[in-house]
Amino acid sequence: MLSEPSLGGLPPELDLLIQLAVDDHRPTVILDPSGSHPTCVFENLAFQHALAHVSSDALEDWIFAELSTMCATKATPAMNFANREWIKKKLGESYIVIYCKHVFVSPPTEPKDHGSLDSMMHDWINFPDQVPINPWIRYLLDYDWSKTAIGAISGPRLDQWPIQLRELLVSFMHCPQPRMIYWGPDLIQFYNEPASKIFGARHPAALGNKQADIWGQELHADTTELVRRSWEEGQSVYSKARMIPHERDGFPEESYFDWFLLPFAGSDGRWIASVNCFNEVTSGVLRRNREDVSFGFLQKTTHAVDLSSLWLDFLGIMNEVADDIAYTLLYTVQEKAAVYNGQTQYNLFGSSGLTSQKAFETPSNELIEVFERTEVGENVIALTNNDFLPELGILIPGYGPVTSAFAFTVVDVKGSAQGSVVVGINPRRPVDDNLKRFIYSLSEMLLKAVIILQSPSDQRKLLQADTGLGHRLQLEKLTRQLSIATLKNEKNHETFSRMAEHAPIGMFIYRSDGGPVYMNDTFLELLGETREGFIEKSKSGYGWRDCIHPDDEEFSREAWQAAAESYEVQVFQFRVRAGTESSPTRARWLEVVCFPHRDESGVLVTLQGYLTDITNKKLTEALTTERMNAAIDTKRKAQNFIDMISHEMRNPLSSIIQLTESVISIPAETLPPEVFDTVADAAHTISICALHMKVIIDEVLDFSKLDSNLLVLAPERTRPREVIEKALKMFEAEMKNSDIKTEVEELPSDCFVDDVLCDPSRLLQIIINLITNALKFTRNSDIRRITLAYGLFSAPPSAQDCGVEFIKPRKKDFDETETISAMLSAHNVDDDADNVYLMFSVTDTGCGLTSEESQLLFQRFAQAPKTYKQYGGSGLGLFISRELVELQKGQIGLHSEPSVGSRFAFYIQAKHAARRSRAGSVASVESTISVKNVPHSVGGSFDVVKVLEKIDMVPQGRTLVKDMHILLVEDNLINSKVMAKQLRKLGCEIDVAENGLEALNHLSKTTYLSSTKEATPLSLILLDVEMPIMDGLTCIRRIRALEQSGEIAGHVPVIAITANARNEQIAAAIEAGMDSVVTKPFTIKDLVPQMEALVDTWSSYG
Repeated sequence: MLSEPSLGGLPPELDLLIQLAVDDHRPTVILDPSGSHPTCVFENLAFQHALAHVSSDALEDWIFAELSTMCATKATPAMNFANREWIKKKLGESYIVIYCKHVFVSPPTEPKDHGSLDSMMHDWINFPDQVPINPWIRYLLDYDWSKTAIGAISGPRLDQWPIQLRELLVSFMHCPQPRMIYWGPDLIQFYNEPASKIFGARHPAALGNKQADIWGQELHADTTELVRRSWEEGQSVYSKARMIPHERDGFPEESYFDWFLLPFAGSDGRWIASVNCFNEVTSGVLRRNREDVSFGFLQKTTHAVDLSSLWLDFLGIMNEVADDIAYTLLYTVQEKAAVYNGQTQYNLFGSSGLTSQKAFETPSNELIEVFERTEVGENVIALTNNDFLPELGILIPGYGPVTSAFAFTVVDVKGSAQGSVVVGINPRRPVDDNLKRFIYSLSEMLLKAVIILQSPSDQRKLLQADTGLGHRLQLEKLTRQLSIATLKNEKNHETFSRMAEHAPIGMFIYRSDGGPVYMNDTFLELLGETREGFIEKSKSGYGWRDCIHPDDEEFSREAWQAAAESYEVQVFQFRVRAGTESSPTRARWLEVVCFPHRDESGVLVTLQGYLTDITNKKLTEALTTERMNAAIDTKRKAQNFIDMISHEMRNPLSSIIQLTESVISIPAETLPPEVFDTVADAAHTISICALHMKVIIDEVLDFSKLDSNLLVLAPERTRPREVIEKALKMFEAEMKNSDIKTEVEELPSDCFVDDVLCDPSRLLQIIINLITNALKFTRNSDIRRITLAYGLFSAPPSAQDCGVEFIKPRKKDFDETETISAMLSAHNVDDDADNVYLMFSVTDTGCGLTSEESQLLFQRFAQAPKTYKQYGGSGLGLFISRELVELQKGQIGLHSEPSVGSRFAFYIQAKHAARRSRAGSVASVESTISVKNVPHSVGGSFDVVKVLEKIDMVPQGRTLVKDMHILLVEDNLINSKVMAKQLRKLGCEIDVAENGLEALNHLSKTTYLSSTKEATPLSLILLDVEMPIMDGLTCIRRIRALEQSGEIAGHVPVIAITANARNEQIAAAIEAGMDSVVTKPFTIKDLVPQMEALVDTWSSYG
């Protein structure tokens, strides 16, 4: 045990030290180590308090351990005990002082459960004695950082460095993958042990130093740019396949790495570091590059017509292999004697990768010996180490001299040399097995190309050269080999198959008669055949015939025949019986890329190509089609549902409106005044509510068409001012009742035309929506005024011209330009006509909107919050207006101020209208035949002009409704009863039918089909569309057919009264033979003018 402290008899030299330490806040103790136990000469209060929780045994063990290492008078490195950092120093020969240098803020505690995560220590910088230390960490702890850039900035010891840097080092130094830390704007480097191997000779000088000083400015600039991007964007940055020159195992290399830079922020929120999580991808990059070269070579050589063009194609390909090949020399062989015993002479045909080839025009004797070795024995010879020829050590600028090369000779099927090749290897590319296999594949592909190129001509040459020298058996064997166009010869039996055996696609070569020359394993696997079985089947023709799916047999036979007859690459797809591993019973889809190889005469020699499994692609296409069809079906069902709801709502609404109309028309004198006022007020309220419901139904229909891209435009000759006047006419009564003044202004224009081509019904719909909106907000204002302005411009007006802020157009799923062009074409409008832009604005003096409220407008089902209860509306009107404007290549916007008013403005694109070719216009006919209650044009195949061609536009007399005999065909009993009652009140003679069949029966008894005295007069038919037994469209077709056959004398006027309000539904009614269409709900007073005009028109024909 330590002896108790004793202040008596202390030497004078300690007095001054004790006086300083007695009140010091740092824990301090002075020890006398002499004797068997150290004696505590002095301890201050800070020491006693700091170690009050430590047992005396633990304190004694620590003291003894520290004293045993005391060997010098200088201060020792810091030591840790009791959550503190201590310094010990020897005083003279007799005493030792130990004092506390630093107290850790988060003291480590003895782990109670060594298995829990929160008890595991990993900080090897602050607590090296409490965590396992591997050799790399020990290397970092002992490294002399004082001579580095980080040492000069932050200090020579790791515990002096910024806490964020220490945390990064602790986190990433144990990572098994290469990791590098860039600290600060100078990119001071730190890296873990796996990354140190990439630094090569630059390690350990790179540790703690600036990247620019180690790797140079070029790499530093690239890295700085990536770090800058990472810091600016505040997210990781990925850089793919970056080439880095470095040393590996003492040799220079070019390697490729994928970089993944992660930024890290300091305590002040600024970026202070980046961690490079990089992975080497050299093998993958080289493999892909080599595969591209191999496939490029195969494709190029199919077009070679002779050896010279083949050699040129080969050298061209070698120019593209800079990653592996430094240069290429190609020597051709000159024959001086007969084909079998001639002497060879090598001449340089060409080279790649050299600025000058003069030194290699004639090969040295040593190089000729290498060529001869490749002819008689070895296919490819690696010239490395002691086998390397000094003459091949060409200096490559920026890389150094070439130190390794390969040589091989290309022979024909007779074994005669045709050319020899020397390939110098990039000095920074190690000669490994992958590179050797690549060179082997190049030699084999070149050999295969020579054999195929020369096969027909060589065969003829040998037959002519045969002079009876006794080589008949050898010639027959060679002829048999050439007839199957084999890619193997006696010396090179694995030339082509070695490259193709691991290919992920099927490869094949067929003779012109369908016999197989070559097919790799993948080809047979895709067809579900064994090699022996396939060859046996091929004896009777193309072996793949039995593999084809029955439904594709005829198509595939025709496709193969077309490929054999073609001079170009053919691509086709078919199914085979063999399934996939995941779906053995499902047919496999294959794609063939087939190209013919022909000789000099154009005769087919072989069919070559690739076979690819596209089953997954086909399954994906089928799934996509299925989902698309399901989506279309879902949209169709939704549309049908909306149509059904609209239809069912319009029927009762029509009765409600007509009943309220009947109530309102009751003479005031028939009821007591107080009762009449109450009834009239209630009827007006019901009428307003019903009309409001009709507006909502119309807007939902338009919305559904917009959502499905089904809304169409019908361009017609239009005068803008007439459209505005028509809109104001519709609101004339309401404006008068609300005491609202209206003004119409024509803006100064740079486009002087009267008529334009646009869709007047869509234009009217937009203006009606804007006027309706202005009415709602102006009705209760002190100043009640609505101003409408319009103008024509040769260019799109700006937001400033319109006095509003335009709404940003929505992104469409279709091309508006193509849509409008198609609509113009469908209505015989020249798309090349000059454009003109119509601008309209509606300004009111209503309550106005705040900027927040304005932002809610023009959205689906959106309203300014305070307007819903006060002013009503569905929230669709302005959204639909926006869509209609943008559909016509325009923009819409607003400007609003609270308590001042609002201004809505828009412009659309139209076309200049040609001069009128006849009196009158479509607009002049709308009062007699167009659908008054539906502010949209008829789509589909319906054309208003075509319908009007069969009608005299100028009526000869005037038929009043009270003189009419009407057949009302309606299956809804309530609607039928209400309409009949209303029309009878007007003086009409009404007959009622519940379906189309009853209508035809009644028609047979009228003056149109009967000449008897009992025949019933008939002026007009009001015909519903949706009815049981026989619907309205079938009925009208029967009527028109009877007219066409002459059984009906004259033309029966028919107006469709329907709850089907879509454009295509209205178009179908007109196409079926209706004279006009009125959509429910409607009022009798709106129906009567159309009835009178239609009857009047046809009565003029007598």
